[in-house]
Amino acid sequence: MNYERILVCGAHPDDELTMAATMAKLADQGCEVYVCISTDGCEGYPKPEWKDKIVEMRRQEQEECDKVLGIKQRYHIGAPDMGLENNKQYFQRFIEVIREVRPQALFTHGPHEYHRDHRGTHELALEAVWQAGQPVSADLGQPWVTPHVFYYKGVADRRAMFRVDVSEYAHKRLEARATQVSQHTLFGMTREEFLRQAEELKRAGGKHYDTFWPTERMVFNDLPPKDL
Repeated sequence: MNYERILVCGAHPDDELTMAATMAKLADQGCEVYVCISTDGCEGYPKPEWKDKIVEMRRQEQEECDKVLGIKQRYHIGAPDMGLENNKQYFQRFIEVIREVRPQALFTHGPHEYHRDHRGTHELALEAVWQAGQPVSADLGQPWVTPHVFYYKGVADRRAMFRVDVSEYAHKRLEARATQVSQHTLFGMTREEFLRQAEELKRAGGKHYDTFWPTERMVFNDLPPKDL
C-alpha cells in the first residue's frame, strides 16, 4: 500500500477499531490516517449515572485511542447515537470532510449491518464519495474523486477480497480497545485484560490479517501484482 492519506468512516466511536491494526501499520509507514465518526455515542452508557457525561467520556477515549494508533485527525459528523439520518445536513458534512482530507482510499461499513447508524454511515459515505467529486456545492471545498473505497466490516454475501498482513501490529487493536473504558462492559473485558492480551499477542507472534472488500462501484485500472 502506498497511500498518502486514508479516511476511515465509523458509525460510533470505536467501530473503526475493526481495522485498528491496518491504521497503525499505515500510520507507521508515513500515511496520514483520518477518522470520521458519524455519531456522538450518547447512548453508549452502561450505567445510568454516566448518561450526562458519556459523550465527553467517549471524546476523551477517542483522543487516547488516536495516540495509540497514530491517527492524525478525527472528524465528527455530529449526529446523536441512534439518530443518524440521511439528510442534507449530515450528507453535506460527509462531503466536506472528504474534500478536506482528499483521501486516496476511504473505508466504511458494508451494507449488511444490524444497527441503523451502521447502515446510515454506509449509505451516506458511499453517496458522499460520489457527490464530493462533482462540481457542485463549491462552499464545501474543491471537488475530490476518491480512487479506492473499501468496506472493513458488514459484508455477509461474499468473502473478503483483500487481506492486509498486520502481524507486527495486531496487538494495536487490543491496545486501542483498552482505551475505550466506557465500553468495557459491552466488550466483556477490562482495560488490564486488554493490555495483558496485547502483550501476550506480541510475544506469541504468528500471522495476523485485516480483511477488506472493495465496494461494488470500485474499478481498478490494472490487474493486481502477482504477490497481492
